[in-house]
Amino acid sequence: MRIYIAEELSSSLSVSEKKYFKAKAKGYDLFFSKIDKISKKFLESKIVFGNIPPTMIEQSSVLEWAQLESTGFSEYMSLKNLNRKIIITNLKGFFAKQVAQTALASILASYRGIIETENLKNKKKWIGDPIRKSLSTLDKKYVVLIGTGSINKIFKKYIHPFDCKIESFNSSSKGKDLIKHLKKAELVISALPGTNKTNNFFNKSKLSALNKKCIFINVGRGNTVDEKFLIKILRNNEIRGAALDVTKDEPLKKNSVLWSLKNVILTQHTGGGSEREMLDKVDFFLNNLKKFKINKNQLINKVNLSKGY
Repeated sequence: MRIYIAEELSSSLSVSEKKYFKAKAKGYDLFFSKIDKISKKFLESKIVFGNIPPTMIEQSSVLEWAQLESTGFSEYMSLKNLNRKIIITNLKGFFAKQVAQTALASILASYRGIIETENLKNKKKWIGDPIRKSLSTLDKKYVVLIGTGSINKIFKKYIHPFDCKIESFNSSSKGKDLIKHLKKAELVISALPGTNKTNNFFNKSKLSALNKKCIFINVGRGNTVDEKFLIKILRNNEIRGAALDVTKDEPLKKNSVLWSLKNVILTQHTGGGSEREMLDKVDFFLNNLKKFKINKNQLINKVNLSKGY
């Protein structure tokens, strides 16, 4: 059985990682694509590993299963109208620990002055004691978690030792109740997926509710935030700061104000990364491949395109 490995994934795998993949997938014909296009190799593939253009999937008559290498799948929503059933699986929960640690690292970097002292280091400028008064600790902070999935579940465990007051909400939470808690929040961590329902979830009214002590962290999707208004309140120092792993435009445009704001941490959508990321993706796929061979219904992380999750 042929397995088509998408160009972006194929080019990201090192020689040793490809060797590992081939050794673990003995008996399968692996085709590592150099460019994603309709070809004989693709049209003969029953399985795809990686993110290929949805138009390619539409043109295949033999493809049965596509394993994405991402959590997000919004670009594949058009396939819900396909006249034949193709199983799509994603990496839901795969990046949760890494992303939760990025959120925690960003908070501590802000509270403990790591960003400021790193900037001073680059300028070879010693200030020392005066900085101490501006530092904070994570202890007993009022934390609002938006999104009740795996990222915030793990983040909640990470901050348990700090004895924080934690409130959790999902995208269906009533506006008035949520805003009441946002007004008191010292930390807001958003891990919402990018759907039509969550588009601009953090609108003007919700962002306006944030107080001067608040740090806003977005490790979900960039489209969930009214970015222009967020920039406005950051420029005016209406909140303490923001840590953004995701933005509306990725890559972030060079003329974006976010680059120059001192109270913003930008982690460039690297939150899910680790030194074993590619090997772990391969292992996840191979585990699902075993399930596919036995019973397709056992596949992990099947996406319901009709429902959008």
